[in-house]
Amino acid sequence: MNKKLKIYSFVLAVVYVIFFIHSVFEVGRYAVAGFEIGYNKGQKNDFDFQICGGFMTPVNGSVTFPTTVLNEKTGKDAYLEFRQVFVYMDNTPEQIPAYVTIVGIIARILTFILLGLFIYLPFVVYKIMKSITKNEFYSILNIKRIRKVAFILLTIFVIILYNDFSMALLTNAYLQIKDYTAYVGAFNYPLLFIGLVVLVLSEILKYTTVIKEEQDLTI
Repeated sequence: MNKKLKIYSFVLAVVYVIFFIHSVFEVGRYAVAGFEIGYNKGQKNDFDFQICGGFMTPVNGSVTFPTTVLNEKTGKDAYLEFRQVFVYMDNTPEQIPAYVTIVGIIARILTFILLGLFIYLPFVVYKIMKSITKNEFYSILNIKRIRKVAFILLTIFVIILYNDFSMALLTNAYLQIKDYTAYVGAFNYPLLFIGLVVLVLSEILKYTTVIKEEQDLTI
Protein backbone atom coordinates (compact mmCIF):
# COMPACT_ATOMS: atom_id res chain seq x y z
CA MET A 1 0.00 0.00 0.00
CA ASN A 2 1.28 3.47 -0.91
CA LYS A 3 2.92 5.17 2.08
CA LYS A 4 1.17 8.51 1.48
CA LEU A 5 -2.17 6.76 1.15
CA LYS A 6 -1.59 5.08 4.52
CA ILE A 7 -0.81 8.43 6.13
CA TYR A 8 -3.83 10.16 4.57
CA SER A 9 -6.12 7.28 5.53
CA PHE A 10 -4.83 7.31 9.11
CA VAL A 11 -5.33 11.08 9.43
CA LEU A 12 -8.82 10.78 7.94
CA ALA A 13 -9.71 8.01 10.38
CA VAL A 14 -8.41 9.97 13.39
CA VAL A 15 -10.28 13.15 12.39
CA TYR A 16 -13.50 11.23 11.79
CA VAL A 17 -13.28 9.42 15.13
CA ILE A 18 -12.67 12.73 16.94
CA PHE A 19 -15.60 14.32 15.11
CA PHE A 20 -17.89 11.38 15.91
CA ILE A 21 -16.92 11.24 19.60
CA HIS A 22 -17.36 15.01 19.93
CA SER A 23 -20.82 14.84 18.32
CA VAL A 24 -21.90 11.96 20.57
CA PHE A 25 -20.54 13.80 23.61
CA GLU A 26 -22.48 16.98 22.77
CA VAL A 27 -25.73 15.09 22.21
CA GLY A 28 -25.14 13.01 25.33
CA ARG A 29 -24.45 16.11 27.42
CA TYR A 30 -27.81 17.63 26.50
CA ALA A 31 -29.58 14.29 27.02
CA VAL A 32 -28.07 13.85 30.50
CA ALA A 33 -29.00 17.41 31.48
CA GLY A 34 -32.56 16.85 30.31
CA PHE A 35 -32.77 13.57 32.23
CA GLU A 36 -31.54 15.23 35.41
CA ILE A 37 -34.13 17.99 35.12
CA GLY A 38 -36.90 15.45 34.55
CA TYR A 39 -35.69 13.25 37.40
CA ASN A 40 -35.51 16.14 39.86
CA LYS A 41 -38.99 17.29 38.90
CA GLY A 42 -40.27 13.74 39.20
CA GLN A 43 -38.94 13.53 42.73
CA LYS A 44 -41.07 16.56 43.57
CA ASN A 45 -44.13 15.07 41.80
CA ASP A 46 -44.08 17.99 39.38
CA PHE A 47 -45.00 15.82 36.41
CA ASP A 48 -46.61 18.61 34.40
CA PHE A 49 -43.21 20.26 33.98
CA GLN A 50 -42.20 20.71 30.37
CA ILE A 51 -39.12 22.25 28.86
CA CYS A 52 -38.31 23.23 25.33
CA GLY A 53 -36.38 25.92 23.59
CA GLY A 54 -35.03 27.22 20.34
CA PHE A 55 -32.67 29.68 18.73
CA MET A 56 -33.89 33.28 18.51
CA THR A 57 -32.49 36.24 16.59
CA PRO A 58 -33.55 39.92 16.30
CA VAL A 59 -36.17 40.64 13.65
CA ASN A 60 -34.46 43.84 12.51
CA GLY A 61 -31.26 42.00 11.65
CA SER A 62 -29.06 43.52 14.35
CA VAL A 63 -26.72 41.31 16.33
CA THR A 64 -27.07 43.09 19.66
CA PHE A 65 -29.43 41.83 22.32
CA PRO A 66 -30.50 44.30 25.04
CA THR A 67 -28.42 42.59 27.69
CA THR A 68 -25.55 43.72 29.85
CA VAL A 69 -23.08 42.01 32.13
CA LEU A 70 -20.83 43.39 34.85
CA ASN A 71 -17.20 43.83 33.87
CA GLU A 72 -15.49 43.04 37.16
CA LYS A 73 -12.22 44.67 36.04
CA THR A 74 -13.82 48.08 35.55
CA GLY A 75 -16.88 47.75 37.79
CA LYS A 76 -19.12 48.92 34.94
CA ASP A 77 -21.67 47.16 32.78
CA ALA A 78 -20.63 45.90 29.36
CA TYR A 79 -23.07 45.20 26.55
CA LEU A 80 -23.37 41.66 25.29
CA GLU A 81 -23.61 41.07 21.57
CA PHE A 82 -24.99 37.83 20.14
CA ARG A 83 -25.97 36.76 16.67
CA GLN A 84 -28.33 34.26 18.23
CA VAL A 85 -29.38 32.92 21.62
CA PHE A 86 -30.98 29.67 22.73
CA VAL A 87 -34.09 30.41 24.76
CA TYR A 88 -35.38 27.85 27.28
CA MET A 89 -38.85 27.89 28.77
CA ASP A 90 -40.41 25.82 31.52
CA ASN A 91 -43.86 25.39 29.97
CA THR A 92 -45.47 25.07 26.58
CA PRO A 93 -48.73 26.46 25.14
CA GLU A 94 -51.74 24.19 25.65
CA GLN A 95 -52.82 24.42 22.03
CA ILE A 96 -50.21 23.33 19.50
CA PRO A 97 -51.17 22.64 15.85
CA ALA A 98 -51.06 18.95 14.94
CA TYR A 99 -48.68 19.56 12.03
CA VAL A 100 -46.13 21.07 14.43
CA THR A 101 -46.19 17.88 16.51
CA ILE A 102 -45.81 15.76 13.38
CA VAL A 103 -42.84 17.85 12.21
CA GLY A 104 -41.19 17.35 15.59
CA ILE A 105 -41.71 13.56 15.51
CA ILE A 106 -40.25 13.33 12.01
CA ALA A 107 -37.23 15.36 13.14
CA ARG A 108 -36.59 12.92 16.00
CA ILE A 109 -36.81 9.93 13.65
CA LEU A 110 -34.45 11.59 11.17
CA THR A 111 -31.96 12.20 13.98
CA PHE A 112 -31.63 8.43 14.50
CA ILE A 113 -31.22 7.95 10.74
CA LEU A 114 -28.53 10.64 10.79
CA LEU A 115 -26.65 8.79 13.52
CA GLY A 116 -26.86 5.57 11.49
CA LEU A 117 -25.45 7.30 8.40
CA PHE A 118 -22.51 8.69 10.40
CA ILE A 119 -21.76 5.16 11.63
CA TYR A 120 -22.18 3.55 8.18
CA LEU A 121 -20.18 6.11 6.17
CA PRO A 122 -16.66 5.13 7.35
CA PHE A 123 -17.29 1.47 6.45
CA VAL A 124 -18.05 2.45 2.84
CA VAL A 125 -14.97 4.68 2.70
CA TYR A 126 -12.86 1.83 4.12
CA LYS A 127 -14.00 -0.51 1.33
CA ILE A 128 -13.00 2.11 -1.25
CA MET A 129 -9.57 2.46 0.35
CA LYS A 130 -9.18 -1.31 0.49
CA SER A 131 -10.02 -1.65 -3.21
CA ILE A 132 -7.06 0.59 -4.01
CA THR A 133 -4.65 -1.78 -2.24
CA LYS A 134 -6.07 -4.68 -4.27
CA ASN A 135 -5.76 -2.74 -7.52
CA GLU A 136 -9.55 -2.87 -7.96
CA PHE A 137 -10.25 0.85 -7.86
CA TYR A 138 -11.51 0.99 -11.44
CA SER A 139 -14.56 -1.23 -11.08
CA ILE A 140 -18.32 -0.85 -11.29
CA LEU A 141 -18.61 -1.97 -7.66
CA ASN A 142 -16.27 0.79 -6.52
CA ILE A 143 -18.14 3.36 -8.57
CA LYS A 144 -21.32 2.35 -6.75
CA ARG A 145 -19.52 2.75 -3.42
CA ILE A 146 -18.32 6.26 -4.32
CA ARG A 147 -21.79 7.18 -5.51
CA LYS A 148 -23.15 5.79 -2.23
CA VAL A 149 -20.79 8.09 -0.30
CA ALA A 150 -22.13 11.05 -2.30
CA PHE A 151 -25.75 10.13 -1.58
CA ILE A 152 -24.97 9.61 2.12
CA LEU A 153 -23.43 13.09 2.33
CA LEU A 154 -26.36 14.64 0.47
CA THR A 155 -28.85 12.79 2.69
CA ILE A 156 -27.03 14.06 5.79
CA PHE A 157 -27.25 17.58 4.34
CA VAL A 158 -31.01 17.25 3.74
CA ILE A 159 -31.65 15.86 7.25
CA ILE A 160 -29.66 18.64 8.91
CA LEU A 161 -31.50 21.22 6.78
CA TYR A 162 -34.87 19.72 7.72
CA ASN A 163 -33.97 19.63 11.41
CA ASP A 164 -32.94 23.30 11.30
CA PHE A 165 -36.23 24.33 9.71
CA SER A 166 -38.24 22.10 12.04
CA MET A 167 -36.47 23.65 15.04
CA ALA A 168 -37.44 27.12 13.78
CA LEU A 169 -41.03 25.99 13.20
CA LEU A 170 -41.30 24.47 16.68
CA THR A 171 -39.73 27.55 18.26
CA ASN A 172 -42.24 29.84 16.56
CA ALA A 173 -45.04 27.58 17.82
CA TYR A 174 -43.77 27.56 21.41
CA LEU A 175 -42.25 31.02 21.79
CA GLN A 176 -43.29 34.56 20.91
CA ILE A 177 -40.91 37.29 22.01
CA LYS A 178 -41.25 40.91 20.94
CA ASP A 179 -38.76 41.95 18.20
CA TYR A 180 -37.31 38.43 17.96
CA THR A 181 -37.94 35.51 15.67
CA ALA A 182 -36.83 31.90 15.39
CA TYR A 183 -33.41 31.40 13.89
CA VAL A 184 -32.82 28.92 11.07
CA GLY A 185 -29.33 27.41 11.13
CA ALA A 186 -26.75 28.47 8.58
CA PHE A 187 -27.03 26.71 5.22
CA ASN A 188 -24.44 23.91 5.21
CA TYR A 189 -22.82 24.75 1.86
CA PRO A 190 -19.57 22.77 2.47
CA LEU A 191 -21.45 19.50 3.00
CA LEU A 192 -23.63 20.09 -0.05
CA PHE A 193 -20.59 21.03 -2.14
CA ILE A 194 -18.59 17.96 -1.08
CA GLY A 195 -21.54 15.66 -1.74
CA LEU A 196 -22.04 17.05 -5.25
CA VAL A 197 -18.29 16.92 -6.01
CA VAL A 198 -18.12 13.25 -4.96
CA LEU A 199 -21.18 12.53 -7.10
CA VAL A 200 -19.55 14.19 -10.13
CA LEU A 201 -16.31 12.31 -9.49
CA SER A 202 -18.21 9.03 -9.43
CA GLU A 203 -19.61 9.78 -12.88
CA ILE A 204 -16.15 10.73 -14.17
CA LEU A 205 -14.75 7.50 -12.75
CA LYS A 206 -17.56 5.55 -14.40
CA TYR A 207 -16.70 7.13 -17.75
CA THR A 208 -12.98 6.40 -17.42
CA THR A 209 -13.69 2.84 -16.29
CA VAL A 210 -15.81 2.17 -19.38
CA ILE A 211 -13.06 3.59 -21.61
CA LYS A 212 -10.43 1.46 -19.83
CA GLU A 213 -12.52 -1.71 -20.30
CA GLU A 214 -12.99 -0.93 -23.99
CA GLN A 215 -9.25 -0.42 -24.44
CA ASP A 216 -8.52 -3.71 -22.65
CA LEU A 217 -10.92 -5.53 -24.95
CA THR A 218 -9.33 -3.88 -28.00
CA ILE A 219 -5.86 -4.98 -26.92
